[in-house]
Amino acid sequence: MSTERQHNPEHLVERLAVGTLDRLVTLLFARPVQVVPLLFLLVSLAGAFALSLPSATESGRGTSFVDAWFTSISALCVTGLSTLDVPNHWSGLGELTILLLIQLGGLGIMSASVLIVALFSRTMGFGIRRGLAAENSGITPGNVRPLLRLIMAFTFTFEAIIAAWLSLWLWIGHGQPFDQAMWNGLFHAVSAFNNAGFALWSDNLVGFNSDWLFLSPIMAAVIAGGIGYPVYRDLWTQRGWRKVSLHGRLTLWGYSILLVGGALMFIMLEWNNAATMGSMALHEHVLNGLFQSVTTRTAGFNAINIGELSDQSLMLTSILMFIGGGSAGTAGGVKVGTVMVILLIVWSEIRGNDDVEVYGRRIGEHNQRRAISVVALATVLVLGGGYLLVALSPHIAPREAMFEAVSAFATVGLSTGVTAQFTDPGKYLLIFLMFVGRVGPITLFAALASQRKSQYYQYPKEDVIIG
Repeated sequence: MSTERQHNPEHLVERLAVGTLDRLVTLLFARPVQVVPLLFLLVSLAGAFALSLPSATESGRGTSFVDAWFTSISALCVTGLSTLDVPNHWSGLGELTILLLIQLGGLGIMSASVLIVALFSRTMGFGIRRGLAAENSGITPGNVRPLLRLIMAFTFTFEAIIAAWLSLWLWIGHGQPFDQAMWNGLFHAVSAFNNAGFALWSDNLVGFNSDWLFLSPIMAAVIAGGIGYPVYRDLWTQRGWRKVSLHGRLTLWGYSILLVGGALMFIMLEWNNAATMGSMALHEHVLNGLFQSVTTRTAGFNAINIGELSDQSLMLTSILMFIGGGSAGTAGGVKVGTVMVILLIVWSEIRGNDDVEVYGRRIGEHNQRRAISVVALATVLVLGGGYLLVALSPHIAPREAMFEAVSAFATVGLSTGVTAQFTDPGKYLLIFLMFVGRVGPITLFAALASQRKSQYYQYPKEDVIIG
């Protein structure tokens, strides 16, 4: 029977097609440094075209290219910044386009591509696995397949649970029509899990700032999407804290400390601010302090008016946005694990240790250099981007322009309300920051991984005066 199938013309055509597709995809994905940014760019332009159509708007008049591309990039890079009033400007088709871009951006272009390839191919070449590993930094080509299964299963299951919860509560608790509640529940579940921050109300989630049953599942989705899939794989396969990888431990500890510490700081800083949390009851202080701490990691939702935050709270928000969430998840920023490594380097230097050690493990020098490189490059991009935003849009206050630069690069989406006021060059700069913030770390990781090589000689060592 197998011999007959081998000589079956249809089977031969199938094998030829599958083999050709495998070779083509492997060839394309073998250079993720170029391919990943290119795929993101092409998909963002396709999204911009779809959003610029008259049918994508409520008015039926279409949208300018810069605003359509800004929205497309913001959705694909799971940021949430918008130059337009999302619920009033976009039609149902426009909102659906944004939702699809969010889901695609959250999963990752390469991950989504593999779903298509898997429909035609029974194998996954090394080039494909290498591209996926580059997009989901922190994993190796060898473990792409099991992690991809985990990503898909966990993503769609969690989104479905949160969507059901939100939909039922909006229908029963808030009296929305059933179909509207279902759509709102689905949209905000996907937006929250993917840390996108897009909402279908003009004031984002301010109208729910005292609703524990609405904001709690939003926070759960943000945290679940932002911790990172390798941590879940560790927790699922190791079944014990002592067996969890060093990356998992550092991420969980760092995320927890920043989450609780950020909430306490926001509660204290905004306690007497009448424009934000000053007039709230105690349980509302707790809810909004937690929500603000969660959303800066990098969801981008807001349940209080960000433009009315105190300068201290804006600074705290900027720091938390810059750090972001876990690696290989939907969050942006330089990542919690990266910052934890930087802190451990500083602590080891203070103690006079030659090695960076924690939990009975030593962090390699290449990891240390990579962490320093990521933070240094991110700092330069944020400061340079903020400076250029001030120069391109001088009518916007420097503190607001800098806040917007951090929010764009860290793919957060929080804004003091000035996004629509930027000039077109300023909007294009924000597009660049969002794009680099989402794709840049992927490209950098792939470049560092592909360029790493053994060196069989060393130059004489000479110290440089530091400090």
